[in-house]
Amino acid sequence: MDTTPTYSTGEPILAGDVVLFGVEEGVVELVIAKGSPAEGYIQEGVMLLGPTFGRMHVKFGDEDLILVGRTKV
Repeated sequence: MDTTPTYSTGEPILAGDVVLFGVEEGVVELVIAKGSPAEGYIQEGVMLLGPTFGRMHVKFGDEDLILVGRTKV
């Protein structure tokens, strides 16, 4: 069973993704999935960083989280 966190569109959530959360733009700073080092400190989800809201934790499956673009590696 695949446990990769995804957006509602089915695309995987990756650190560095530019997203819209509601009407605010931000960047996925950290993906906290089952077994990740941060999981013991905070619930599964993503840590967003945005100019208007600072840092914010969002649970997986939040319909307000929309992928805008990917950072090229």
